[in-house]
Order: sequence, then structure tokens, then C-alpha cells
Amino acid sequence: MAPRRFTSSNHIPPEDVKSTDTVIVGNGPSALFLSYLLHGNIPTYDSATHGPHPDPVLHAKLSRYGNRPLFDAIESTRACEVMTEHFHAATYMSYSSQALPLNVLLDTLVQPGADTEIGEAKSRLRWSFDQRRRIGHVVLGSAKEAGGQWSEDPVSTSWDIKTLSYAEMLSLPGYSFREHYRRKHGKVMPDLNRPTRREVSNYYSTYPRAVGISSEVFSSVYVQRINRTQYGFSVKVYRMPTPSRPQCEYTIHCKHLILATGIFTNVIPPPPIFLPLLSPANNTLYQQQQVKTLPLLVVGSGFTAADVVTSAQPGQKIIHIFKWNTTRPSPLKACHSQAYPEYASIYRQMKQSAADSTSPTSPTTSSNYEGFPNAQVIAVSGDGRVIRILTADGDVVERTIGTFKYCVGRRGSLEYLSAELRKAVGVLDAGWVSADTLRRRVESDLEVTKNVWVIGSLTGDSLVRYGFGGCVYAAGRIMADREIPEDELCSLDDAVQSSASYSR
Repeated sequence: MAPRRFTSSNHIPPEDVKSTDTVIVGNGPSALFLSYLLHGNIPTYDSATHGPHPDPVLHAKLSRYGNRPLFDAIESTRACEVMTEHFHAATYMSYSSQALPLNVLLDTLVQPGADTEIGEAKSRLRWSFDQRRRIGHVVLGSAKEAGGQWSEDPVSTSWDIKTLSYAEMLSLPGYSFREHYRRKHGKVMPDLNRPTRREVSNYYSTYPRAVGISSEVFSSVYVQRINRTQYGFSVKVYRMPTPSRPQCEYTIHCKHLILATGIFTNVIPPPPIFLPLLSPANNTLYQQQQVKTLPLLVVGSGFTAADVVTSAQPGQKIIHIFKWNTTRPSPLKACHSQAYPEYASIYRQMKQSAADSTSPTSPTTSSNYEGFPNAQVIAVSGDGRVIRILTADGDVVERTIGTFKYCVGRRGSLEYLSAELRKAVGVLDAGWVSADTLRRRVESDLEVTKNVWVIGSLTGDSLVRYGFGGCVYAAGRIMADREIPEDELCSLDDAVQSSASYSR
């Protein structure tokens, strides 16, 4: 019996097997934008509405394609290289040398000069809708709402922690953060706005409805196994039961597969020595009441550790163990005191603690903050309340603690792929991935193996703004694979429905 066609509904049909053209694993920002494209929203270079792109070389290259979709300009790896090969020597624009050139290309088209212009950058893309280019697909994410990790509960921090990126850098085409802010608050969003994590989560969860893609976006579903088949891929999916929905297991067959699960899915767990600090037996109600007045132990050198410190209750004593390396400093060092005062403040305390560890003078850091650079915990009492710390100077000190937060990073996982498919993608171990894992592979081609594309932070570009290029590239290749005769495609000038040009 042939598999049934997947229906456009968030209510899973009772059949066990379905089929669609494309499965997108993950429901974060990149997955949502790719879904927007696969719905038939077509980008075209627009030099008329706001004038040519500030980079005259890029303008000349894109102008050769006239009103043809942007997909045509980046239809192959070689085409992408030709379009971006001048970036390193550009004099009119400053392009990132860290992100993939393809992602830099789309970033500068969506928001030219976003790093230097204050306010709303003028997009050089026109968006049109073409029903004939629409691709059947589903977006499958384990997060409880659209937005991926952004919709998950913050680890050890507050929903009200501000983001590193400004709101414009978190926007997706079709429905910008500025428009969302205006709808929600009834006023214009201020410039240089760093939204809270709560606001970002709300924006991404609203995005599917705002742009009309919610019928294909599924949340709280887990992809358990993906195998390559004779005709494409089989995807085993499990949905957790809720009070209003029963448990559900089913299989989806697809021709194209998109990996968009990111590199921040799983928190790196603490080593075994810290287990007494995490033991449920040591967390009785009485003990929980007692430890509120005891110090908080934070292990980590980056932004999450800093978020934990800044989220602590006023007056909370902090014991902070962190790595200190002047040749590879903490990312907090790059935070300007005016743009990111909370992170700059934590970095100053870390720096002072490092200076105090090698100076005969008494510590000058906050009385509620005690930093231990390059130290390690060598013993933990059975009740998880007393720790012994080996300092960088070789001294051993004891501290009593109440709570513990281990913040040394996150990593992604491709364990949902079969071993054979993981090997084809380029992951040989159990499936753990970081920013470097697939970087070399995607530098050659985002199609890492036949009909499998990698987008989002799996490419090594973790910022939302640098996730667009891979999405446009994959969407164009998938649309081209449909083999629709050219004369049956609507020209963009006669598209079924046109939407406004987005300059957010």
C-alpha cells in the first residue's frame, strides 16, 4: 500500500504512514524561514525601491538576473562563489569573514549595513508569492513552540535576560521584529533594542501564524530515526502525550531532508565529581529552605554563566570558577560597557579575580562575588554542601554552597539519523556536534550528502542573521528538483499574489 499524502494540519491523522516532499528537522528560526520559502514566497533582488545595493560590485552581479528569483543567482556552489568572491576585498561594505559567504550574502540583502546603520536597514529584496513553486513539507521540532531553543525554558537563568543581538538581527523575512513589536505594544520599537528572551520566544511562536505557515509547523514532536530508502528517506516520529492529545507514533516518507536541529540542543553535563550537588536525596524541603542563604556555585566562563550570576537574587553570595586564558579570553571581553553593561561588569570581576590570584594585595571584587580563575573542584561532601577547591596557585580551600549551576556550553546531536546516514553526512561518533563538526563539509556544499541539506547553526554560523543563505540555497535546489516545465512556472511579474517589499 502506497504511503498517504501528508495533510496540512497540526492534528496528526490516524494513519501510520504519510508522505511529503521535504522534512525539516527542527523548528528554530532557520527552519521557520525555510518553511516560509517552501510555501512559495520568492525573493528577488530589488534595486528600485531603495536604490541599488551599496556594494556596486554586488549590484552589478545581481542585476544580470533581472527579475529572476534569487534562487537562480545561487543555484550551485560555483554560482555562490562567483556572487561572493569579491567580499574579502570589498571597499564599499564591511563583510564578515567568519560567517559562510552565502550567509553573508543574504544578510547584506536583507539588511544592508545593519552593523553601521541605526534603525531600520533598507532591504534590497522584493518578496512575491508563487503558488506553483510551493513545496509540500513539514517542520518537526521537539520544542514546545515554534522557535526551537528560543522557546525552551532558559537553563539556570531568567526569561527576562536580554539577548546579545539587537531585535533587528533576530528578525525573519515576512514578519519583522519591528512589526511584531508595533502590533504587541502599539508603538514604534526603539532603536538598538535588546529584547528579553521572553519577547524573542513570543516573536518566533507568533511568526508561523503571521506569515501563514502554521499548518506545516509541528511542535513537541521527536524524530527518533531517519533512514535512507530507495525513494528518499523514512522518518520515524514520536509525539509526547498531553492532557488534550494522545501519544502518537508514525512514519513520514520524504524525498528531501533538511537538518536544522542546531548545536545548542543539549546542555553539557557536569563531570561525576559534581553528582552529590545534583542528587535528589540532598534536596529535601528543609535543605532547600536552608540553602537559600548559602552561596551559589557557578562553573563556566561564557554568557550563560554570566546570565546565572546576573539572575541571582540581590545579596546572593556567588562562588565563580572559570577558565582564564589571555590568549583565548572569555567572550565576555568583547562586550562594550555601554552596549552590554551587565556582561562587562561580570568580566571586570573575573579579570580582577585573576589579578588578585597573582597579587599580594587583598581582593577588591564585590563582597558577594568570589572568583577562582583556572581552579578545579577536587572533592565534594556526601551531602553536596561542602566543596574543596584547588586554586591556580596550588592552594586548597573549602567552601560551603547552597546551589550549583554548571554552565560550560551546549552541543547538538544527530542521533536521530541512522548510523549509515550519519556517516554519509560526516559525523562518525555517537552523533554529538558543535560549530566545527560540519564546517568544512558545508564550506564545500550545504548539501552534505544527496538530498540532505544543513542549515542554521549546524553550519557553524550561530547567529540568526547568518542563517538565511543556507535556507534560500536549499529552497532553490529543492524547487529545481521538482522538474516543472519552465513554461508552467508563473513569472514573478505575474505572480499569483504579491506581498510588500520587506526592509526590516
